[in-house]
Amino acid sequence: MSQVYLLRHAKAVWPSPGQKDFDRTLDSAGIQSATVLGEEMKRFGLRPDIILCSTAVRARQTLEHIALQPPFIQEDLEKLYSGSADNYLTAIRMAGLEHENAHSVMLVGHNPMMEDVAIALAGRGDPPAHPTFAAGFPTAGLAVIDFAGPLAEIRHGTGTLSTFLSPSEHL
Repeated sequence: MSQVYLLRHAKAVWPSPGQKDFDRTLDSAGIQSATVLGEEMKRFGLRPDIILCSTAVRARQTLEHIALQPPFIQEDLEKLYSGSADNYLTAIRMAGLEHENAHSVMLVGHNPMMEDVAIALAGRGDPPAHPTFAAGFPTAGLAVIDFAGPLAEIRHGTGTLSTFLSPSEHL
């Protein structure tokens, strides 16, 4: 069995004139919701073996405020900022190939890719399991999708959405 964690970055400030989208930072609500999400992940025992994080500032800050404790393997991937949903799926499979003993991977990235990947992968069960997910993938939202096989072999429509956390809805 394997698991894919899909985490959309927490709420960020709007860019100021001349600021690049890439450099946007978390706002105070984003910092608070990322911290709460980290606490919820610990409470539920959600701990990925591998973390793949977008290189965008807001994604890296989200991961920082979740404050997961190693050991885990962390890699920053530019394609999680600028790539498509297919790039996200490729990143998951490559992580499974490169780290054969890993059973879970968390991607920290952006919409619409996060939502597209979650919908594409969670084909079994009654997706979406969380009512707000039907209206979109909220900031600081975390979808956990279970698969019967290894990470390197996951395919569209073969996963089951087992958990969906969205602390930003409660702040």
